[in-house]
Amino acid sequence: MSRYPSLQIHPGRGLGFLILGASLHDVLTRLKAQPHLYPTIHVSYSPAQPLLAPVVLDLPANGFRLRFDGPDQRLRLIEILDFGKTQLSYKNIDLVKLPEATAAVSAKPGYPGQHGPAFRHVYNRLMGPTFPGEYFPPQDATGSHTGLYILSYPGLAFTFPLQHTAWSSTADFVSLLSSNAAASAKSLAIFIGNSWHEARQTLFVQPCLNPRSLALSMKGKEHQPDEVDLVNVCGGGVVELVRRSSTPFRVILGETTPQDLVAELGPPDAIYRKNDHRLSIHRTRRRKQRASHGSYGASPARSDDLFDTDQSSAHTTTDDSDVEDHIDPREDDHEHPAAKCFYNYFHHGFDVFISYPSNSSPPFPHSRSSAHPPTPPKAMGHLVATKILLHGNVPGSYPFNRYRRSRWVIDAETSGSIDGLDSETSFSTLSKELRNVWKGNYASEQAEKAMQNAIVLDRDWGDSPGSSYEVLEGWEDGEPAQKKGSAAQQGSGSGTTQIFGFPGMLFEVLKNDTGLVQRSEPPGIMWILESPPPRPQQDEPPACAQQSMPSPASKLLPKNWKSTLCLPRTSFPARNERTDRDKYLGRCTKDLYRWQRETRTTEHDGDFVLHDGPPFANGPLHIGHALNKILKDITCRFQLSLGKRVDFVPGWDCHGLPIEIKALEQQPARVPAGSSVLREPGEIRRIASRLAHDAFTKQRDDFQQWGIMADWDKPWKTMDQDYELRQLEIFKSMVKKGLIHRRRKPVYWSPSSRTALAEAELEYRDNHNSTAAYVKFPMDLDVRHCRGSQLWSYPQTGSGCVRVNALIWTTTPWTLPANRAIAVRSDIMYYIVNNPTHGRLLIASTAVKEVEKVLRDGFEVIDNIMGEHLVGQKYWDPIYGAETQQRPMLNAWFVSSDIGTGLVHMAPGHGMDDYETCQQHGISAYAPVDDAGCFVANALPPWAKDLGSRPVLFEGNAWVVKVLGSCGSLVKAYDYCHKYPYDWRTDQPVIVRATEQWFADVGQIQETALKSLETVNFLPASGRARLRSFVNSRAEWCISRQRTWGVPIPALYFKDSGKAIMTSESIEHIIKVVAERGTNAWFTDVENDPGWIAPSLLDQFGTHKIRRGQDTMDVWFDSGTSWTTMLKDGDKQICAPADVYLEGTDQHRGWFQSSLLTYVAQQSIRATDQVASSSAALAPFKSLITHGFVLDGEGRKMSKSIGNVISPEQIIEGTLLPRNAFSGGYDVLGPDALRLWVASTDYTSDVKVNLNFLQSIQTTLKKYRITFRFTLGALQDFRGPLTYVSNKLAVQNRMAILKLQQVHDSVRVHYSNGEYNRAVADINRYIAQDVSAFYMEAVKDALYTDRGEARWQAQLTLLMIHQGLQTMLAPVTPLLIEEIWEHTSDYMKEAFTHPLQTQWPMQKARLDLFKDAQLAKDLPLLDEARKAINTAQERARSAKCMGSSLECHVMLQFEKVGPGIRNASQCFQRYLPDLATIFVVSQVDMYVGAMPSCIWTTEWIYSEAFEADGIGAVAHICKPSQAKCVRCWRFLAPVEARPEEAVCERCEGVLDWLRQSDPGLFRES
Repeated sequence: MSRYPSLQIHPGRGLGFLILGASLHDVLTRLKAQPHLYPTIHVSYSPAQPLLAPVVLDLPANGFRLRFDGPDQRLRLIEILDFGKTQLSYKNIDLVKLPEATAAVSAKPGYPGQHGPAFRHVYNRLMGPTFPGEYFPPQDATGSHTGLYILSYPGLAFTFPLQHTAWSSTADFVSLLSSNAAASAKSLAIFIGNSWHEARQTLFVQPCLNPRSLALSMKGKEHQPDEVDLVNVCGGGVVELVRRSSTPFRVILGETTPQDLVAELGPPDAIYRKNDHRLSIHRTRRRKQRASHGSYGASPARSDDLFDTDQSSAHTTTDDSDVEDHIDPREDDHEHPAAKCFYNYFHHGFDVFISYPSNSSPPFPHSRSSAHPPTPPKAMGHLVATKILLHGNVPGSYPFNRYRRSRWVIDAETSGSIDGLDSETSFSTLSKELRNVWKGNYASEQAEKAMQNAIVLDRDWGDSPGSSYEVLEGWEDGEPAQKKGSAAQQGSGSGTTQIFGFPGMLFEVLKNDTGLVQRSEPPGIMWILESPPPRPQQDEPPACAQQSMPSPASKLLPKNWKSTLCLPRTSFPARNERTDRDKYLGRCTKDLYRWQRETRTTEHDGDFVLHDGPPFANGPLHIGHALNKILKDITCRFQLSLGKRVDFVPGWDCHGLPIEIKALEQQPARVPAGSSVLREPGEIRRIASRLAHDAFTKQRDDFQQWGIMADWDKPWKTMDQDYELRQLEIFKSMVKKGLIHRRRKPVYWSPSSRTALAEAELEYRDNHNSTAAYVKFPMDLDVRHCRGSQLWSYPQTGSGCVRVNALIWTTTPWTLPANRAIAVRSDIMYYIVNNPTHGRLLIASTAVKEVEKVLRDGFEVIDNIMGEHLVGQKYWDPIYGAETQQRPMLNAWFVSSDIGTGLVHMAPGHGMDDYETCQQHGISAYAPVDDAGCFVANALPPWAKDLGSRPVLFEGNAWVVKVLGSCGSLVKAYDYCHKYPYDWRTDQPVIVRATEQWFADVGQIQETALKSLETVNFLPASGRARLRSFVNSRAEWCISRQRTWGVPIPALYFKDSGKAIMTSESIEHIIKVVAERGTNAWFTDVENDPGWIAPSLLDQFGTHKIRRGQDTMDVWFDSGTSWTTMLKDGDKQICAPADVYLEGTDQHRGWFQSSLLTYVAQQSIRATDQVASSSAALAPFKSLITHGFVLDGEGRKMSKSIGNVISPEQIIEGTLLPRNAFSGGYDVLGPDALRLWVASTDYTSDVKVNLNFLQSIQTTLKKYRITFRFTLGALQDFRGPLTYVSNKLAVQNRMAILKLQQVHDSVRVHYSNGEYNRAVADINRYIAQDVSAFYMEAVKDALYTDRGEARWQAQLTLLMIHQGLQTMLAPVTPLLIEEIWEHTSDYMKEAFTHPLQTQWPMQKARLDLFKDAQLAKDLPLLDEARKAINTAQERARSAKCMGSSLECHVMLQFEKVGPGIRNASQCFQRYLPDLATIFVVSQVDMYVGAMPSCIWTTEWIYSEAFEADGIGAVAHICKPSQAKCVRCWRFLAPVEARPEEAVCERCEGVLDWLRQSDPGLFRES
């Protein structure tokens, strides 16, 4: 992976993601979120004029600098000062090619780094021609002789150093900058403008059309809220937000609701609650000295880490139910502090305080705009915006970069000395002008001074809007200085900021380092208030205030309405915590697996066996491992929930080349160079075993961190001795069956690994470059079979023969020394063509045009001949010359004229097809290449000795081409890009080479293996054809490897002849010795050790004539016999098939195939031993599930070189998502996030992982926790009973259970079919639509306000939802389920089974007790009506007619005639008493035909049509006719009651009961 960040240059627009015009806050936040890329950021500003002078960000580690204007803090200029720190490119062309080998050097203050691009590169390749630029001569004071030439393009300018002596105003600038007098570019500037000369004059003041938000500059910007350009303070609690492209939005304090804010501005970036007691805002602090330079990156963490604030990105989809975690109107009344919160809009530059309304502040006298008139106190009905904080983002201040700078103007009439009051006006001017504006508002001069008396506030980086709120609250109470422990003080003090008040607004003014208030600077924060700060408290209250007012008759009212409600309470945390993870992991993995193995039996419950495909014990786990193992775990957990006893024993593949290479690399420093100490097999195997065991241990621990339930105490490894013995037994059986043999034939050979490879060990690259060549082979063509007569006119070399050249095409010229024949096809027509340069050539007729195109030369067709007449004719090898024996032309099926020339050179030692064809004609394989892939000198003719020891793929290939050219046989050689096999372990190209190898003759069992697949279930179904194709195309399996770390092939050899000895007796004897000594002894025992030789062989030949072989078995043979781990006690032959094999799609040619072949082979051997087979052969698996590969968000394979590798730990720890804006750290997601990502993907194809997907996973997990917090809280006091007659339940409860039944059934089907993504989608849809949006809203009234039957019914229904959700989520999020169980009440723990142990059929049986066929039929009608009502409510909210859904009266109107009128009216009449609860409104009435005329006289009414059983219906909503109940908020209270005492009939009954049972809750009114 490149160590440099890579950024694209966009002239006039920006650099990479850095867009000109972006806000300082957005840019700095983005840079700080990537400390690995931007480790150091220096912030520079003017302490004297922080809001007028530019702000500069220096990134020395990246070589560039960013300049922002002061007033608006927008990016205006990007300067590249060191081209060696970032890989810069323009239209995918690098400006400078950076080295990869050396580490980057940190830039010094002067940025003396990598030289930039040369002028020719810029002018000729990158940018093209431009107008002459500007020359700046050297400054006399510097003593330099080099000036600077600014070469300018639109939006871009390069600075080139130029020797002053070479400068001439009349000289051509292209010639000057192309000469030696000019150096490479020193710097680069990116700006907005046609040229640097034109733009620099107005660079920091010209209007900028680009948005401030980087998110709005990217793709998908239509989903982002429009940004606020300017805030117009109109007075009277009215603020106009002027937006960049949308119409202005007016915020009316005391009226604008949170829903209005979200609709217009988008979801807040965070919500800060006043009652968040984890903030220490009153602690004593020592003032910190602030310098004019700050650094980010390596500095200690900011005190923002203290914040624990709910944040929701503006780019994340949310719904209203998420707010329940912050504010629940049922939980909070007017006195409760949790009702008060800040909506933080960091990217807009302001906060909005949400609370209950009060008096409006007065408008500006003589305002230039029509301010909103003052209104009387509002009813305390719902939360509204009451205050706005506008942040100045002053560099050096305590809140710097927490918010974007907000610019504002005050729409008040000012004196003629200034144009207006805005965010750049000094506070001294603001104060003077505002005192003049409000001079008539004060009763006396003392009152004016008291109002504007400053409050000192000690603020630093850890403070929040809440600290200002505390001070402001004290001020409004008239006691700013008397609050004990407050950080606020009156008058001057040692604080960092002072607050000054005016009617309807406050200003926070910063102090400088000397403690003086910076009145000459603009204020840091401006508060806009709904109500003005009241006059300070007098020493004695007015007399009228001391008189007591007559009171009505006393009445017992609650001291706190909240105390009369049954609000949910739970200890279940809202966020995932890392602290208890290990405890939950142990319970839901090892403990759960052990429990089910001990308590469930095969006879009663049935077994489910998932056989683990072994991962390679080498290196750390990656995201592909996570996809594989978690899919297996979800499968096992679902089977566990069905009541099965799960058998899942993890395994590891521990042999193979990568581990051996690592062992060879571990050469101790004390061993001299060239020593062969580690070349000893025993030492290699010892180190390799340790490396494999270490990797196995680390991987096993990491797997468990993902919540994988398995038998971790008894895993199997291919290097275990008992495993190796079982593997050797299988090998012995196959030898006995005659399936194993040794022969010399071409195999894939890896020069980098020095071993043979099987097809499954290859990776094919599409971009491999080879040297392709057209080569002439001279021959005397028998013209008697030519169809024309022209060839007869040419000179003949013999009886009827004419000299021509057979033209072949090859991409492996290095194989030409091993040529033994040329292949043609009998049914192809061949042309004899003539060319002045190359003479007479023999080519397939259909290939002539392509050859002419490649050679760029024309041919004259002389004659033609059919391929059948070429068979048997002879030619000479051009490399060996005419002195050698002529070689034949042979007919071959694989010859094609679509590519090449229709004639194929055959080297049977280097080609599979060549070998088979030549074998039929008695031509032996010849391969003059050694194990290292180099030519063997003694196998070549004397004149070719120079080829010796040359690598065939490199120097040897070039040498052969050179020889062909020198002898006149080379027609053309050129580079050719094509698909080519590579060694999957070393990532190096392989060759085909004939060697002596051991093969498994799988052709004998091929048909049986294919037939066994007929009963296998494949997911996806395409896997069947894929596996069949691989099995069908393999007749032999090369199972020998020339390596040390592996299971030895138990073969003995005669020392003199090299002939192999392998019999059942010899293998049986070797297996016994391995059982005693282990496989290491095979390699370490002395060569003549007689213990390895069977007694009969020892008696016949002794020890001096026999040696042990050194080949090891193919690792696919190792893992392919892993089914032996499923053998039951006493059975050493065959095991029952596993229920599931689940691996990646690449295993069709790997582990799936090797397991199938060895398993079927063993069955055929057993059938032979038993004379007759009782049944057809089976595959080792009943179901075969395959998954794709994991790709990045752009669909690319993950690679370290690309830098797109994502690790499972990054997902678990949440480091791929943006940092928490307050803490600066990452929000930990936990293992369930990784598991949910896996479950949410369609694994049957390649899987992508990207930021958007992970953000949706984060949101989903949050939704799960919010839902379970609600259900746990609601069930905290539930004590049963647990049974009930279903038709006695209220309709809303029966609807909820019906929807639960439906999703429960669909999710089970999806799990059974392996469609986990569809199961998760159904669960998420159910939670969002049926639980959160419907039932949780519908049930709150009964749950919170009722104390009887209705509340118990709601709890019983929530209990079923709670248990059903846990059952459905248990396979995917077991840690969440385990954590929920930890916080479950003791009663529920005693009454119910642990959800991870719950059986799905039992859960379904409980749900089936509540089946309701009539409701299931009526449910679509009720849902249609609910949708229509919701639509009408949204229209009413938009018109500011209503807030809560309870604030309306619903009337359903149905057509009087129509075939479906009876059914529709009966449906709604049947459920009429419960419709208000279902629709979450205060009252529902139903009418058939005309509506009462009085309804149209209501204050407001909105209607929405819908269809009911094929007839028209309309949902009308209007203002309720009754008053709002202060306890339940339904509009069912008497209108004549006082608002603070208005209670509905139901709540009055509950209060009467409470007055008797708990009188301490009440007070006299």
